Amino acid sequence: MPMMVSVSGIRGIVGKDLTPPTIVSYISGFAHIVREEYKKKDNAAGRPTVLIGRDTRPSGEYIHKLAEGTLNALGFDTIDIGIATTPTVLLATKKLRCTGGIAITASHNPSEWNAFKFCDARGLFFTNDRINKIDQHVKKAAVSKNKWSNYAHTGHSRSEKGASALHIQEVLNHIDVNSIRKKKFRVAVDPAGGTGCMIDREFLEALGCTVIGVYDHPEPEFPRKPEPVPQNLSALEKLVKTKNADIGFAQDPDGDRLSIVSDEGIALGEEYTLVLAGEAFLRRETTEIVCNLSTSLMVERLAQRHGVSVIRTKIGEINVTVEMLKRVSKFGGEGNGGVIVPGINPCRDSIVAMGLVLELLADENRSLSRIVDALPRFYMKKDRAAVPVMDRNWLYKLVHDSTREIFPNHFCSTRDGIKYYNNSEWLHMRASNTEPIVRIMAESEEAERTNGLIEIGRNCIKAIH
Repeated sequence: MPMMVSVSGIRGIVGKDLTPPTIVSYISGFAHIVREEYKKKDNAAGRPTVLIGRDTRPSGEYIHKLAEGTLNALGFDTIDIGIATTPTVLLATKKLRCTGGIAITASHNPSEWNAFKFCDARGLFFTNDRINKIDQHVKKAAVSKNKWSNYAHTGHSRSEKGASALHIQEVLNHIDVNSIRKKKFRVAVDPAGGTGCMIDREFLEALGCTVIGVYDHPEPEFPRKPEPVPQNLSALEKLVKTKNADIGFAQDPDGDRLSIVSDEGIALGEEYTLVLAGEAFLRRETTEIVCNLSTSLMVERLAQRHGVSVIRTKIGEINVTVEMLKRVSKFGGEGNGGVIVPGINPCRDSIVAMGLVLELLADENRSLSRIVDALPRFYMKKDRAAVPVMDRNWLYKLVHDSTREIFPNHFCSTRDGIKYYNNSEWLHMRASNTEPIVRIMAESEEAERTNGLIEIGRNCIKAIH
């Protein structure tokens, strides 16, 4: 299976697709892009610097060293922040005035995968155009033309232990710390043995919370399935109930997505994270909301309550961020548990999400389960299907041809796959940016109807085989 190259990064199975020569090639391609951008700066002097962090995967250590060595050999200085969340990498890249940053993580993919997520000096992920430039650099075998530095110009590497502290302080500067501290919340956490282990407890204790955890020590093999969806959070649900916690927080291994378990020990599903955090944010600032095409209709209801509009983008975190910056939107994200507040960190950030949700809980002065009961109820379901390798545009044409007569009274969006929708339901089918599959997602006001929409999607994909 070929490498997955998209706005979600450069991903592959370690030792199969992601091999040392491939790693050197892609790191060299990244170095070429950031060096050119560095040269254009008016105050550019000395060597460019790249910050590197990683998740806890067993392959992370050697890939980190190989990436670091490649950059040093190309004349870059590097800053090693060790195991750190992806949002920590982006924030520290900007705060420490680096030329670029690399998060070595395959996020929710299984342990045998690893990946690179690249960002620029602003702490912004690379757009699709920049990723394509790196890919073209690799495919043209440009690595063989690299000007490796001689002994006098080899880059240097240093370690930085304070990146998580920088991240924590930045979030604390932007939330109502005093109101949260007064409540003395009991918070249960499940970072899946990933990067959240390095920051969750310190952040929550700074907010006056009592913290109890499960899978909260770094593990090279994830102790539960890495995606923070309800079916993977039974241990956290049990912990919340047995320890009488006010709330439970679960993350994926690189700490950019957040799922929530209520005080009743029920995993709410990732879609509630953006809505709850958004309720807290919009109580103090008015802004339109930017989210992607597969985010719940609950966001529209949130926007209606606050008299603002919703702008939807293609899937891919950077697509949401770019649109937010273009519109000067102060709040947005993705329905997979990814909250983005550009004024704090222009990426999905589970620590920002925790702070906002706790702020809402403090402001409401009632249990999380009661807050959720008052929200509009929708039923979302996510499925997946393998398909033969084919051009995406051709795939979407086949999907559209086989489904358009089923939805004569729905709007149809072809911005990212095929989405049929109205104000009460939708079905979205698109090729994944991170796995060799087609994602089938649906939502409606009734569980039975949502199941029916998913079945329509599955039958459509079967017909293509």
